Amino acid sequence: MKSAETGNYRKIALGSIFAAIFFLYVGIFAGIDISPTPKGFGSDTVDVATATTSTTGTKKKKPIYRRGPEVVALNQYFKSINYLLDDVDEVPRVYIKRVPKGLGELESVDERKQLFLRIMLPLAMRMNEEITAQRERLMAIQAKGISGTPVSDADQQWVDQLVKRYRVTEGGITALLERIDVIPTSLVLAQSAEESGWGTSRFVRKGNALFGQWAWGDDEGIVPKGREEGKTHVIKAFDSLMGSVRAYARNINSHPAYQSLRERRASLRANGKVISGWELAETLTKYSERGAEYVDSLHAIMSVNGLNELDGLEFAAGDVPPPPKVLASIEE
Repeated sequence: MKSAETGNYRKIALGSIFAAIFFLYVGIFAGIDISPTPKGFGSDTVDVATATTSTTGTKKKKPIYRRGPEVVALNQYFKSINYLLDDVDEVPRVYIKRVPKGLGELESVDERKQLFLRIMLPLAMRMNEEITAQRERLMAIQAKGISGTPVSDADQQWVDQLVKRYRVTEGGITALLERIDVIPTSLVLAQSAEESGWGTSRFVRKGNALFGQWAWGDDEGIVPKGREEGKTHVIKAFDSLMGSVRAYARNINSHPAYQSLRERRASLRANGKVISGWELAETLTKYSERGAEYVDSLHAIMSVNGLNELDGLEFAAGDVPPPPKVLASIEE
C-alpha cells in the first residue's frame, strides 16, 4: 500500500516539475516576465515626470531639462529687474560682457532667443547713443565753422582722427555725418542673431565675435575650421560683446561695400522719414555671399521675432543692480 502511494507521489512530483519547466520556456519564448518583483524595488531611472500614451496605456519617460548655472543666474537677474521683452517700454542699462555658458544647450529655442535678445538690446542702444553723441559734436563743430567761430585744436584733431578712421577722402564733416549715423536696433539684433547663431557659435563663445568680422594674423582672433592652406584670415576676437558691436558699427559706416546702406539712410534722414532697419537690410546683399537670400533671412528674423517693435525704445531712468559678477558689465 505504501509502495503504491510512494509511486503516486513520485508521479505527481515529476509531473509538477515538467509542468514548471514547460511554462518557464513558454514565458521565455513569449517574452513574458513571470519572475516576482520584490516590494520596494523598481526602475533604476528617476525621471522628473512621466506621460501616459493613449493607445497602449504605457508610461513614456520625459527627459530631465537642465539649465547651466550662468543661464539660470542671468535669467533670474533679468527677472529681478523686471526686464522682459513682451511688454518692455524702457530698457535698463545692463551691459553684459559675454554670453552665458550653456546658452547653446538650452532645449527651448524661444528661451535661448529671448535671453540673447535681452543681452543684445542694451548694447545696440548704447552703440547708437555713442554715435548720436559723436554726430552732435560734429554738427556743433560744423556750426562753428559756418559762423566763423574758431575751432579748437582738440576739436580739429578729433575730426581728423574720424576722417582717417571712417575712410573719408573728401567732403569733410558733411561726409563724416553721412557715415557716422545710427544703425536701427532691429538690424543690429537681426544680424547678430544670424551671424552668431543666436549667440551659440564657436566664435562668439571664444572671442565675443558676434558678426564674423575678418582680421589677419592668428594673434588677432580665431582661426576658422577648414581654412585653406596659405590663407591668413581669422575671425576677429574682442574683449567684450560691446567691443564687437562697436566694430560692427564702424564696419557698416565705413566699408565701401555698404555705401548703398549709407546712401539710403542719408536719403531717409534728409526726407524726414524713419530710418528703418527693414529698409536698410535691403541694401546688405554684399554682407554675405548669399546675397538676396541673406536679406530675406534678416527680414524673416525681424518679422518672426518682432524686432521692428524694438526700434525707438529708450533707456530707463535710474540705475539698476549690477548683473552677476561672472558676466560683469562693461566699464562706463
